[in-house]
Amino acid sequence: MGTLTIMVNEAYKGLLIAWNYKFEMLLNLLMMGGIFVGIGFFMGGGQLNQEQLTFMLIGYVMWLYASTVVSSMSFDLLNEAQSGTLEQIFMSPVPVSLLLIGRSFTTLILATIEILLFAIPVLWGLDINIPIRWQGLVIFIITMTGLFGFGFIIAGATLVFKRVGALAGLVTNALLFLNGSMFPVDQFPNWVAVIAKTMPTTQGIILLRETLLQTQSLVNLWKDGSLIFLSFHSALYFCGGLLFFIWCVHRAKMDGTLGHY
Repeated sequence: MGTLTIMVNEAYKGLLIAWNYKFEMLLNLLMMGGIFVGIGFFMGGGQLNQEQLTFMLIGYVMWLYASTVVSSMSFDLLNEAQSGTLEQIFMSPVPVSLLLIGRSFTTLILATIEILLFAIPVLWGLDINIPIRWQGLVIFIITMTGLFGFGFIIAGATLVFKRVGALAGLVTNALLFLNGSMFPVDQFPNWVAVIAKTMPTTQGIILLRETLLQTQSLVNLWKDGSLIFLSFHSALYFCGGLLFFIWCVHRAKMDGTLGHY
């Protein structure tokens, strides 16, 4: 119960901070819309193709969630280190990994609000129709599990190397263009497709499109092995990322640089 209370308090604190910076949220909405429409014009050769935009929007929304998780987990630790409070967090009875997940849930809530405020006008204004099916939520949750593991990797690197903003930016940009968000993975060169399928969101985006746009059931996806692969892939990322984060914490403590910036 104490762990849950601390996680809820972290979430509440994050919401209060976000509410005080509403102008930043407005700018984020304008940036989201501008990037999506700009990519749509580029991909459509100067025109907005409805079918193509529908395909892109699912991947783009998943990328927004991915960039939120990857950046927030590392930036939280970096901000704590800059303000000199990082060591106090590690003195808490609650594992830091749970605190990061709690803060990330707060970020996801805010990201969901922003994404809805971005997506609803886009769906209405560009006449995009994406069916809402509960099967998509299952795939989304499994995919997000892997993303949290990926976030642990970047957060761990933050503890050891401190300034990893360039790495986080490189990763999020690579996710946008290499995980099938904009282009179907089966149209990539073979070697690029192999790299793309190792990323934490690629399989999730593929299955989301099959579930929402092609009305595939979870039973069928399980039978053909694609859902099994996604589950294994996400579990591997989460467990591997958590172990890497724990190792980085140990490394920073041994080097005496945990609270340094």
